Amino acid sequence: MADAANRREFVPEWKHQTRRTRIARLWSRGDPDEVSRRATRRKLRSTKREKLGYHPNSFVIIRGLSTFSNVSVLDVSFNSLSALPEDIGQLTNLTSLIARNNLLEHLPKSMQFLERIENLYLSGNHFEYFPPVIMALRRLKTLHIGGNHISELPYTISTLESLTVLYLGGNRLREIPASIGCLYQLENLGLCDNVLETIPSTLGDLHYLETLSLHNNRLRTLPTDILNLRRLQQLSLRNNPLVHSFVHNMDLAPPSLKELSGRIVRQHIDTIPNFEEILPTDLAAYLNSACQCVNPECKGVYFDARVEHVKFVDFCGKYRVPLMQFLCSPRCSAGVPTVAYETSSESEEEIEPIMRRVLLG
Repeated sequence: MADAANRREFVPEWKHQTRRTRIARLWSRGDPDEVSRRATRRKLRSTKREKLGYHPNSFVIIRGLSTFSNVSVLDVSFNSLSALPEDIGQLTNLTSLIARNNLLEHLPKSMQFLERIENLYLSGNHFEYFPPVIMALRRLKTLHIGGNHISELPYTISTLESLTVLYLGGNRLREIPASIGCLYQLENLGLCDNVLETIPSTLGDLHYLETLSLHNNRLRTLPTDILNLRRLQQLSLRNNPLVHSFVHNMDLAPPSLKELSGRIVRQHIDTIPNFEEILPTDLAAYLNSACQCVNPECKGVYFDARVEHVKFVDFCGKYRVPLMQFLCSPRCSAGVPTVAYETSSESEEEIEPIMRRVLLG
């Protein structure tokens, strides 16, 4: 009896709410067998429920979820759950799962059968890695998995093509894979409160992005591609080194023989007819991967060896944000034009559609 008192379990006994809210709560009271019999008698009625909410409590186990086959919203937040039951995969009508502030370390494999789920809230748990089963949820539009211990985001994040909201704040992320740029529907991206030192230039491909949260990281520069985000309305940068001190060093790794040869060939590629048919496929692909030096007075290209150069952009004449760009050699630095938005009203109107709020403090 003492053990039963300390160990609370979810069992399918209902405490009714109003018809308008249609929210049912599971309670653990009395003899478990009696509760189970009551649940069986109410099975037909319970399967018509659309929402289940049983929070906040101190439950550590959920039982009998398969009873509620028509449930579309399941909320188990603010409990002490270390795992979700395997039969959660039988809730095939589920569109929203809310499991904030528990003790979850992994997700059951059966969740791959939740083909209709669109909203998943997992913030405030104990995940140390990104749960791989999430990659199977192709209809997912909203994913909150902040406040965990995740140190790496898998490259396969690009498979979640329907995402519009992705919140990864409050983890231990050191880098973001370039594949995040394939999430073309993203409107809100939260990467705050991590240990990021850089962000990929592919963020510039997220043309629907409206909010980008990068505060409380270790960022010293931003990729110039961020200026491609024409719909961006809010960019949060406070508590990053780029706000307090800027990097002026220009380091160049010695180019390889392949790089030097490729640069020369790429600059004269127009004089070689049908070069893709003459050269091996891998070599032709390498030549096509060349990047143009940003110095307008330089016709050079680069592949892997490049010079990091910081330019400063004034947003509405108030904030100076360092943006990272790449040159083919240190000699090009003198010819790089200064890019700055003046404080005139005309320039402010020009920058306004790009970024309405830059939050540095």
